[in-house]
Amino acid sequence: MENRERGEYHSVIERKCPMKKSLIILTTVCSMVAVSACSNAGSGSGNGNRASGSDGSTTTLPPPSTTEKKKIVFSTGSSHDYYKLAKQLYEAKHPNITIELQSYDGESEQDSEKYVKTTNTAMLSGKGPDLIDLDQLPLADYITKGLLTDMSKIIDKDPEFKKEDYFNNVLDGIKANGGIYGMPLYFFVYGLMGNQTFIEKSGVTFDDMKWTWADFSETAKQLTNNADKKYYRYALGGITPERMLSNFVNDQYASYVDQVNGKANFDTSNFIQMMKQVKSLYDNKIISSTEFSLIFKSVQINSAADYIRALRESEFLLPELAYKSKLYLSPVPKGGKSGATFRTYMMIGINNKSSVKPEAWDFVKFMVSEEMQSQAKSAGFSINKAAYKKNVKELLKTGKVESIQELGRMKDQVFEITQKDIDDLEKFVDGANYHVLEKFVFGTIIGVYKPRSTNKIDQIVQEESIAYFSGQKTPEAVAKLIQNRVTTVLNE
Repeated sequence: MENRERGEYHSVIERKCPMKKSLIILTTVCSMVAVSACSNAGSGSGNGNRASGSDGSTTTLPPPSTTEKKKIVFSTGSSHDYYKLAKQLYEAKHPNITIELQSYDGESEQDSEKYVKTTNTAMLSGKGPDLIDLDQLPLADYITKGLLTDMSKIIDKDPEFKKEDYFNNVLDGIKANGGIYGMPLYFFVYGLMGNQTFIEKSGVTFDDMKWTWADFSETAKQLTNNADKKYYRYALGGITPERMLSNFVNDQYASYVDQVNGKANFDTSNFIQMMKQVKSLYDNKIISSTEFSLIFKSVQINSAADYIRALRESEFLLPELAYKSKLYLSPVPKGGKSGATFRTYMMIGINNKSSVKPEAWDFVKFMVSEEMQSQAKSAGFSINKAAYKKNVKELLKTGKVESIQELGRMKDQVFEITQKDIDDLEKFVDGANYHVLEKFVFGTIIGVYKPRSTNKIDQIVQEESIAYFSGQKTPEAVAKLIQNRVTTVLNE
């Protein structure tokens, strides 16, 4: 199961087979709030609600027991070596604590659906696990039903948890109603990998620190006007208009969907303007559904080493195609602050009814500690800053990153790494503040791939917007349809 997890979250660059490499999509039932909590397998009636603060106040958990025998039931969804190592190391330090890992290790979609259904039933009945990996679960529903512990209230009163030790831009980005309902162990960042050689030769300048999609559109027009039409006919490609629209929505998810309070905001001038903007990108031949002669490619970056591979591989193409690359921030909404989009990975929540909440929180802290994250291996950037810095320091000391591809021109290639590379990467990890629901990494696939979204709202946006992009309905009519359907889903 470990290999399956890593495969699902690897970027375009980390695919070992070139054909598989080209079909990358991240799908999950995660909601934009991207955090939740858990429940105790044997203690649903629990007595651990002291940290919840129903009146909104900040409260303090008692210290974890150091003598009384306690068991923490941890539903990991699927087996993961990280959790196994964390259990081993934590139990060695705390002989009175037992961590019981529960995983379903299913391979099929039916297995996953069964796991989600079973877990939901247990959570609603108050008989779920103490800790839970939330990546596959309906987090907003859990928050709405009061099943989750707001960790921000615990963090504020825990002197051992120092906020400056973590990427608080990510923790702030996943807040729902001002609270943190799950702790991510890792996160991925997204950006646009551009052909730096071509862009510099074109003479077109832009500032990706503050550009909007309108700015991108204008920049792309200038770039494509100067392009060699043999190789660079479009700025972006390999994505349909409806999928592009859903990417836009996910990049600004909180503006359109308030899952916790069951409200939608699609029947608005902002969303209608967004649909028109997407259509203009295709009408003006800036983005193509089928073409792949591109100036930019959307990429998912999983680690510093992954970033180097993504950055350098274009230099090892055939001589007539080789070029230098640069990673640019994706455009932001009008009026939005500069920053990269990100997704969390291995999000851990605490059941609000757990009777071992102090011990569960202590184990969560251990899993995000420098000690644990420095020695464990997983896809993603560590949420712990010291662990991240230790990783990049080791990379710089080595001075190179090896290709992981087993076929083609990238096989056995070695890519150099410099301090400037790490400095450039930091604006993505330090500035990751747009939490995305799900993201289709486009511009690198062969043929048109139409993924099935596992998120109902994303499906609705795509299904209904086709009528506008095909000229069958007005954007106003489509916006109303999306508004009505999403509102129904949110209040089911």
